[in-house]
Amino acid sequence: MVSSSTIQSFYQKEVPKPPRDHQNPSSGKHPEADGFTQAELDSARRPATQQWVPQGVYNRVTIDALQPGPRKVRFTGRIVNFTSAVNVAARSTLPQNYHTLVVKDNTGVVAIKLLSTGIEDTSIKLGGLVTVWAAFVADNSSAYSAVRVPHASLIIKVHPSQTSPSCIKFHEGVTNSKFTNHCALPLDYHPGASSSQMPGLMNLKVYLNSGHEGVPNPRILVCVSSIGPRKIIWSAKTNSDLHFIEVRVFDETADCMLRLWEDKIPSAKSWIPNHTILLITHPTLRQPDTRNSSPELGINSKSMVDVDPFFPDAEWLRKMAINRIKKESVYVPFPSGIWNDELAINGPNRTLFTVAEADECIRSDPDAIFTGKLNVVIIGVSITSHYNDKTLCCYQCPTPSCGLTVYANKPTATCRNCQATHHSLVLNPRIIGPLLDETSTLAAGKLIWSDRAWTELLFGSCSTPGEVSQPEAQTTNVEVDYFDNEEDDPFDGVSNENYSASSATTVVPEYQAWRELADLEYPALKEAEERLLYSRVTLTFGWSPAVERFCVLGVEW
Repeated sequence: MVSSSTIQSFYQKEVPKPPRDHQNPSSGKHPEADGFTQAELDSARRPATQQWVPQGVYNRVTIDALQPGPRKVRFTGRIVNFTSAVNVAARSTLPQNYHTLVVKDNTGVVAIKLLSTGIEDTSIKLGGLVTVWAAFVADNSSAYSAVRVPHASLIIKVHPSQTSPSCIKFHEGVTNSKFTNHCALPLDYHPGASSSQMPGLMNLKVYLNSGHEGVPNPRILVCVSSIGPRKIIWSAKTNSDLHFIEVRVFDETADCMLRLWEDKIPSAKSWIPNHTILLITHPTLRQPDTRNSSPELGINSKSMVDVDPFFPDAEWLRKMAINRIKKESVYVPFPSGIWNDELAINGPNRTLFTVAEADECIRSDPDAIFTGKLNVVIIGVSITSHYNDKTLCCYQCPTPSCGLTVYANKPTATCRNCQATHHSLVLNPRIIGPLLDETSTLAAGKLIWSDRAWTELLFGSCSTPGEVSQPEAQTTNVEVDYFDNEEDDPFDGVSNENYSASSATTVVPEYQAWRELADLEYPALKEAEERLLYSRVTLTFGWSPAVERFCVLGVEW
């Protein structure tokens, strides 16, 4: 009998074995029998991430006390300039595998030559607080001439590893208040002096005109206004793409664009518009040309940037920026919880003011919180022009690194700067022009309108066009319309930043009919504009010193 077995049944199918880790270069693991543990490999490849224990005693000193030679010292400072290893050009004299940092404290400046192994490029930022342990300090003028750093006469070489006598620590995200102004005094500033003026400090207008010429170390003190998105251009000089961002800065005299390139870009992520102050020593200036119609500031190897310096001029500029927001801002959120809207509109104590009388009342008692009524004539309406410019609605982007005003013809829009989507746009207050009575005029765009006021202005007492509905009165805990004492002001002592974050109003569906205006076509908008022009209306307003603007609670025809 012939067997039915075949040659295929004799050879069994082999089961494929998983590839060994050393056969897969992309694998993060390593063979267990190669003689090294994973901890040893991480320690060699990323020494800066390992815990470093100092061997011996490191004396805490200030930068001006550093002396060339062997000595174990420890000091803390802030980064005022740097060059990342990834950003070193091929033809540069700087070492290719080193970061070059310029660190200052309240007394002096020192250069740090930092080995780039295991150091994240994003951890090196302008204004960052660092602590350096060093066992040897070299003279920057002779020993390391290839790494010559302006403003610094000494240089320290740091190789982060467990066996190295030198180390550096980046204090990222430090929230302790005692570190806020640590090492934040500018150089050449003496707190005990009668004047805070420093050598070379000038305003932005003077620097742009002629201050950049003939001054050895010019300094400008500016505030960040806005931070643009990351952009890419092709450089024929380096034959590669270059990344940059544009930061708008200003002071009390002028405004200008500050351009940050490549490794400096992450520094601007923590800057807050209208709050972050920059003291720039020896900035670069690019004059207007055919491609750029306005001058541009920049930073090079000779520059130093103090982020949020701690001295009176910086505090004055920050307060000036906050006041500028209040005066020039298009969008101001309508505050809640200050007045009782229903009592102010329909209550028994309703006072009719003229614009001049309301102004006199505010000037006589600046801390007063009160409500009243104004009978005015609308002498300017620009609904169609804002519709054509696509600025019918507006909103202030709450992203900390953005802060720009978002415009659109719909209540929902996407910020072109940070790409965040916002659903809380309100009508642009500038669509209503000046308001006039027999005594004075209210300027266009200076009123803060509630949703109820917009709805009653556009559609009368109707919640929607053609439909009459009386909404329920909003109840609050406020039972009086006037506070005599400063302590009664719920917004007293609240900064502008906290006020903006806590001033969201409750959405009442009956008062959202103003959104119908965004759905109308041009002919309907033109008709609404003609109906409002030269109309006489009575505004119920509220005043609080924290807001410093008339807030319209309701409108009566």
